[in-house]
Amino acid sequence: MPDIIWIVVADGERCRFLASEKRNADPAPALPDLQTDNPPTREQLTDKPGRTFESVGNRRSAYEPPTDPHRQGKRDFAKKIAETLQEKARDKAFDKLILVAPPEMLGDLRAELSGEAQERLIGEVNKDYTRFTPREIKQTLSDEFNV
Repeated sequence: MPDIIWIVVADGERCRFLASEKRNADPAPALPDLQTDNPPTREQLTDKPGRTFESVGNRRSAYEPPTDPHRQGKRDFAKKIAETLQEKARDKAFDKLILVAPPEMLGDLRAELSGEAQERLIGEVNKDYTRFTPREIKQTLSDEFNV
């Protein structure tokens, strides 16, 4: 029985789970696509920042949030993807895993991926293929990963 290879194609807003079982067939959706609503930081922080007093003296300055909410939204989305992969790996839904994402998202996914899913990881591609068709994704990856 051939290996089931999952190709996860993600960026900071959407993720596609594709399964490839046959060498000559296009990958098919393995799960419904995931999407997140993560507007740019300028739209998330519409109010003026709060004011705070300095620790010494009576000067006031604008309060800056500790993290960029848009960037944190991308990290949270990567965590959600990794949790889905962990659950499906535990259920033995796939034998091998390829991650395809822009460098920042790939780093976030790598940091969140653990256990069974990490063991099945056979490759990473740091490019954005979210707008590619399944056939284009397979053609692009076929030489390097034999999918």
